Amino acid sequence: MTHMPDITGFSPAATAPRTAAGAISIGALLVFALALRVTACFALPQTLQSDGLAYFTIAQHMAQGQWATDNMGQHAFYSIGYPLVLTPFFALFGAKVAVAIVVNLGLALISGLMLVRVARDSGLSALGQKLALLAYALWLPGIWNGTMLARENLSTPLILALVWIALRIAQSGPRLSLALAAGAVWGGALLAGTSALMTVAAPALALAVATRWRVSAMLAPLCALALGAGLVVSPWLYATHQMLGHATLSTNSGFNLYVGNNDAATGRFVSIAATPVGPQWKAMRADLGEMGATSALGRAATQWIIANPERVVALGLTKLGLFWAPNLPDRADFAASRTVALIRMGEVAQYLLFVGLGAFGLWSGALAGRARAILLMAISGFWGLHAAAYIIERYRDPIMPLVMVLAAGVLSDILTRRIRHNSAHTGAQGEASHAA
Repeated sequence: MTHMPDITGFSPAATAPRTAAGAISIGALLVFALALRVTACFALPQTLQSDGLAYFTIAQHMAQGQWATDNMGQHAFYSIGYPLVLTPFFALFGAKVAVAIVVNLGLALISGLMLVRVARDSGLSALGQKLALLAYALWLPGIWNGTMLARENLSTPLILALVWIALRIAQSGPRLSLALAAGAVWGGALLAGTSALMTVAAPALALAVATRWRVSAMLAPLCALALGAGLVVSPWLYATHQMLGHATLSTNSGFNLYVGNNDAATGRFVSIAATPVGPQWKAMRADLGEMGATSALGRAATQWIIANPERVVALGLTKLGLFWAPNLPDRADFAASRTVALIRMGEVAQYLLFVGLGAFGLWSGALAGRARAILLMAISGFWGLHAAAYIIERYRDPIMPLVMVLAAGVLSDILTRRIRHNSAHTGAQGEASHAA
């Protein structure tokens, strides 16, 4: 039976009956997740191109002691977080794709550990924690991301860590050390991708709950949270000021806003060449520079938004819907490779299962009430911000593990009830047979 979420407190993790699945250790599931990703790297070797080439080039330059510069000569168009993580490993072991793949494996391991902690502190039983980790191990987009240089490899563990700290705050109170840690992780998530901006809603809600919504009690923790974020992002802000004459997290904000808000916008990514400014884009870059060009695009997008409010609302709703649309293979996918297309169909099946069970988990009693609220805030904050720009399916990847936690809670609850029912039924039959 389902009921509305109770956000008055955390429920203890349920004790599940011992099953064969319960005998599998967390460590074994982590090894399994890494083994799948290693296998995928050999089975699906990726060409270094597009965003991956940009991240590689940035990390390569920084490892050589130079300013962050991508393959197009830009300093801050791509989020710095992921190449910043690659940089020390490139400096030690050389700028090689294989080194980046090993870093991805390390990030996947951290993601798995954080996922278990989020599941545990959300009130899931040991079985639920393992189901969540199994879902992460088998999640095809996560495996795919591990084979390439993609910032989602870093965004995922950071968002999981942010939610975990938020859960700890809600449980143990608004300690300044936890608030500072939440701010630092949030700052790291911003460096990995500015789409993480509104995920701060999760620790903010946790602080509100922990202080019983008393503003005076929240002030010091909120200041600690802001301080933590500031300490992490300020070195990059200083660097961009030195490189561009303007402190910024990224110079792609105006670009993204314009691509998502112009006469050619559809809600999905549209090449800048297909937009009204397309014919002038190269000249704008040459004349105005990296910062000037993106600022000009931002102003053009703002003017278009003001002039087309109804279209903006319609586009925003379209983007919010597209964010959760399954990534269906098309005719070209089947023509290119039937095997890959069938794997993609498997991805769609996974996705529908996780999202369906996860949505149900928001309203069921499978997870603790406060935990559901905190997970919902993180997911909603990340989702809502994407209504401003455009949608690519992989943009939702960093929050999918949170959906898996919700789904695992429902599935473990179903399995536990089923096992208990079968055990009781078997026991009753045994007693009846003994009495006879």
